[in-house]
Amino acid sequence: MLWSLSRVTRPSWIKRSQALPGLYPQVLMRFFPLFNSAAMRARRHRRRKGPQVIAVETVLLLELLCAVLVLAFCLTGRRGAFLDRIHPRADAILVVLTACAVAGSHFLFVTRILPVLRRRASPIEYDHQRILLELGDAARHSNNLADVYKFSVSTVAHALEVAKVSILVRDQETGNFLLRSSSAQPGDGATSAADGLDALAPPPLVLTSDAFVVRRLNKLSAPLRIESDDLDAWQRAAGFIQGINNTKREAERDALKQLDSRLLVQIRNKAQLTGILSLGPRHSGFDFADKDLRMLMSIGEQLALVIDNSNLVERIVDQEKMLHEMALAASVQKHLFPVDAPQSPMIQISGYCKPAGFVGGDYYDFMQLANGQIGVAVADVAGKGFSAALLTFMIHAFLRSQALTNGPGNAYRASLAQLATSLNRLLFASTSSASYVTLFYASYEESSGRLSFVNAGHNAPFVLHAHPTTGEIPAHPHANGVMKLESGGPMLGLFQDCPIQESSFQLRSGDFLFAYTDGAIDAVNPAGEEFGEERLLSLVKAKAHLPALKARDEIFRGIEEWCGDAAQPDDITMVVLKVNDAAAA
Repeated sequence: MLWSLSRVTRPSWIKRSQALPGLYPQVLMRFFPLFNSAAMRARRHRRRKGPQVIAVETVLLLELLCAVLVLAFCLTGRRGAFLDRIHPRADAILVVLTACAVAGSHFLFVTRILPVLRRRASPIEYDHQRILLELGDAARHSNNLADVYKFSVSTVAHALEVAKVSILVRDQETGNFLLRSSSAQPGDGATSAADGLDALAPPPLVLTSDAFVVRRLNKLSAPLRIESDDLDAWQRAAGFIQGINNTKREAERDALKQLDSRLLVQIRNKAQLTGILSLGPRHSGFDFADKDLRMLMSIGEQLALVIDNSNLVERIVDQEKMLHEMALAASVQKHLFPVDAPQSPMIQISGYCKPAGFVGGDYYDFMQLANGQIGVAVADVAGKGFSAALLTFMIHAFLRSQALTNGPGNAYRASLAQLATSLNRLLFASTSSASYVTLFYASYEESSGRLSFVNAGHNAPFVLHAHPTTGEIPAHPHANGVMKLESGGPMLGLFQDCPIQESSFQLRSGDFLFAYTDGAIDAVNPAGEEFGEERLLSLVKAKAHLPALKARDEIFRGIEEWCGDAAQPDDITMVVLKVNDAAAA
């Protein structure tokens, strides 16, 4: 009747109101005092209190009333005259006997009947401290969080005589609350369906993060009571408010009906609501007392700690697992780099890579080809970490397979431009548009001393030509005779088809080639100043007169001295190739 009246008489300002559905009963009670009377509040209060036991005073009044009626019946009219004929004091004797009967019946009721009625009409007693201790022990000794949820709902359901107790836990990614355990049967939405273990199970029950009850629980410091008719009242009240998503409200009402919720308890840490404990109606019909609420809030605090610790352990396990995988990837990547450089009387080759993290996106390789050539590759994959390392594995496998294809037993030999084009198509088909690779690949022919190369968007290597007469490279940093190997094409993996050109030139005795990745020039000192290409070129010139291995170490030491204690922002890779003096013959 109350809501029917509100629909007939609702004013326009209520239609425009964006307040919560709970506003409308308050509005009606304010303007219609009849609905806010003390009698109505008392009736609502008694209805929530569950079964009532008749009071001792009421029984005594009934007994006295019955005694008065019996005496009035026996002592009036013919019955009174009959008693007078039997004995002059028969009426007094009847009064005494009636009083004894009232006293005896009252004593029997108080000592025998009333305790039985109170036991039947009162909820069973439980030990608050024992329940909390048992939950704490279960949380400490269980390795499975689902078992803790199951034990919690069964303990609460038994202690409070509740038909259905459920736990919903906040999902870390979506923020929604998913059903994790219920004291009901699995068909009603138990843990197996919530955990997604059965592919044929129905989708888990969800309360979204913007649900009405979730927002209320976030604001309240005490549990939220839900009367049996509140859900329908909320649904009807939603029709008065513009802008409400009725589909979401319908889903929320259905979820609460499936949970059969009569009380929602916050599982909350200091920062946010991490879960919800839902309780259905009690078998006895009693409402939840204050001591019940205090126990449930204590259980909520314990569950919040359990959930937080579980999330922390999961993050630690995930982190350790990731670190283990990264260490394994670093070990695998380390074996990609050549252990020994190709032995040749014509040239000296040396390389080194220092990743900025566990694994890096830099790659270098030397290949002793069967056709009398030596292959040198330096690549830099965009990005860092495991995804970049995976691309270095792909490049390594591709270049090695091409080296075998170009062996003397095969009639077909791909040029360096064809090799780079094939690698570009492979990367374009296998990676996203955000992934790309810069590559410098060179092939040195021992018989002629000619170096062929392609540069696909990579930092241009330096070639320092030795003095044509002495065969030596001047040690001072401002010497001339530096060539940059820039020709080739764009970086690989960005475009499906792109032109790549191959170039070649003659290396003479004493010439020095230095290839590197951008980590060498992006290295910063403690003041934040980059090392830069000019400093690198000056350092290379100063060390180019040394043997390849020693020159590599000196160049890297010079970069490290520049960086000092500053963190390394990127992988540093360098390859040194120096032509021996014997090559002049």
